[in-house]
Amino acid sequence: MTVTSACADFTLGLKLDAVPKDAINWAKWGMLDCTGVGLAGSKSEIGSIVENYLQFVGGNPQARVLGLGLSTSAPEAAMANGTLCHALDFDDCGGFGHPSTVLLPVIYALADLVKPSGEEALAAYVAGYEVGNAMADRNIFGKIDTSSWELGWHPTGPHGAIGATCTAARLLRLNRQQTMYAMGIAASEACGIHKNFGTMTKPLHGGLAARNGVLAALLAQRGYTADADALGGEQGFLRAFKGPGNYTEELVCGRLGKTFALSRGIAMKWYPGCWSTHRATSSLIDLMRVNSLTAADIESIEVDLRPIPLLHFNPTTGFEGKFSMAFNLAVAALKGWPEIEDYTAARTQEPAIRALMKRVRNVPDPADGSVTLVIITKGGKRFEKNVKHAPGDPTFGLQEERNLAKFRACAAYRLTQNDIANVENCLLNLEQVTDLSELMPVLTAHRK
Repeated sequence: MTVTSACADFTLGLKLDAVPKDAINWAKWGMLDCTGVGLAGSKSEIGSIVENYLQFVGGNPQARVLGLGLSTSAPEAAMANGTLCHALDFDDCGGFGHPSTVLLPVIYALADLVKPSGEEALAAYVAGYEVGNAMADRNIFGKIDTSSWELGWHPTGPHGAIGATCTAARLLRLNRQQTMYAMGIAASEACGIHKNFGTMTKPLHGGLAARNGVLAALLAQRGYTADADALGGEQGFLRAFKGPGNYTEELVCGRLGKTFALSRGIAMKWYPGCWSTHRATSSLIDLMRVNSLTAADIESIEVDLRPIPLLHFNPTTGFEGKFSMAFNLAVAALKGWPEIEDYTAARTQEPAIRALMKRVRNVPDPADGSVTLVIITKGGKRFEKNVKHAPGDPTFGLQEERNLAKFRACAAYRLTQNDIANVENCLLNLEQVTDLSELMPVLTAHRK
């Protein structure tokens, strides 16, 4: 048994009735949330560029693209949908980084080709999630895969490519050998670096991971080969992305099918900024609310500025703003929860925002992994809050009402109210869906 063969056996042998009900429920909500943010993402600047690119390259119209009214080849549709779903950085977190933005685009890209039932789509999502999580080795939700992270890799890209391949292999009904080869092909495609956080290319990590999975599976289906255990061994994927001595192959695949990482849940973001800002931002909002503070009362804010992954201390674009602790805190101090419209170049340069950003001071967080934020007022008062989990963390449960409101608001960027209700009903009741391709015309029509 090798790492690659263990992942292939799990992917192909997975029975949906063996998956815990809570894991299945999280999968459905992850797919709903990701669909909504992808539709909103199709209206963004990135969406316009992706649309222009697809019009230029064309392609065999095998698959449709969210919100753009376009069809293209399955790999290109996976790339486009993955990029749109990650365009706003509003998509979920968990497992190997941003799981749904990688896995759902694979399902949508292959929907018109294989016409999967809702249960088949769910099984493919779960297979990809669990294998991707095993590659990242996130034993506890929120624990960063520090070995890959410190080497500069964004886990969504490399580990997501392997997860996406398993989702595609499951939907395309590959055999064991083909699935192993597909993962080997994807292992040579995988990439995604931190240096591009705060640029348009960060969302492309999700798109490329999805595309890489579809491409690898389609090639393997046609007889393309790779090393039979490209994931393991001295020169394999795990060693390349984690470094020597930072993992054991037994641990990577030992839990597959025995426990389900998806049962721990997925974080559903409350606002479209980097997840690493969410605990501090929520703390600031709570402290200001409880103590009746306004932005004018603030002399300084003390918080860990976290240079990785929050690379941007002086943001000049909306993309950089998403990865700036000071910017997110300044927006929150002035208006409460940041929204999609707050992440623009003009907003980063507003005098009130810049003035507050200058008042943010770097103070390292406690060693226990929690986040502490302190507000010092102009009158000399000090207000402090320490939190372990951000709102939207699965520790607090699913928060269905808030997640539905988020989905509906995001989907409204493209869909009518009737279509929003139909999509919501379909994705939350996937077990009853006989052909998921019937949903695609609704999701991909170019409206508004």
